Amino acid sequence: MHELPDTVAIDVVLLPPGPIMDMAIGANRTLLAGNPDGGIRLDGENCLPHISVAMFPARRGDIPEITAKVDRIARQCSPMTMTIDAVAKHRSSTGGTVSTFHILRAEILQLFHKTVMNALKPYQAPPAGPPMFAGEAPASSVDCLLRFPKTSVYERYSPHITLGFGDLPELIPGIDFPVRFEATRAAVCHLGSHCTCRRLLAEFGLGTGGPTTRR
Repeated sequence: MHELPDTVAIDVVLLPPGPIMDMAIGANRTLLAGNPDGGIRLDGENCLPHISVAMFPARRGDIPEITAKVDRIARQCSPMTMTIDAVAKHRSSTGGTVSTFHILRAEILQLFHKTVMNALKPYQAPPAGPPMFAGEAPASSVDCLLRFPKTSVYERYSPHITLGFGDLPELIPGIDFPVRFEATRAAVCHLGSHCTCRRLLAEFGLGTGGPTTRR
């Protein structure tokens, strides 16, 4: 059990299956080889590869209701077939290059994103700075969190798996794009530095039973 701050930086996410997790972690290790201080070190427990669906500050006392809302939506949604079609890159707010696996925005994924955003909009709380995050987080993490509802939602939603800082080659040995997979799990997570998925607060199976609370 981890004690949460009064205001929590949360992310509703889709979790890729094991082979895609491993592929993302391998790509992250390639980035870290060229930039050991890259700041994002993905793994299968404390920094999970994920696809963000809705990211915002929330009051700790509202998390049970948020979890219940996501549970209800997840039960009504079938597992989703997704396609990674390329390595994409963009500039972070601090000027560095961030590499991602770009995911095609399928209609079912866009609908899931829109439904979650609409359901959780009433729970968005005023930000509380770096203490919202799990562990230490720079001001750029707060900026990333606050920019999401302004730049990355609805028609601007661009699903992806963040791989880390650095310029990943577009052709990666052993990976032939497009890569298709099925997402069967959603989760509510507590964000860490660089808006990484540090701690699962609750996990859900798409189209199945209720949540597994991880706090």
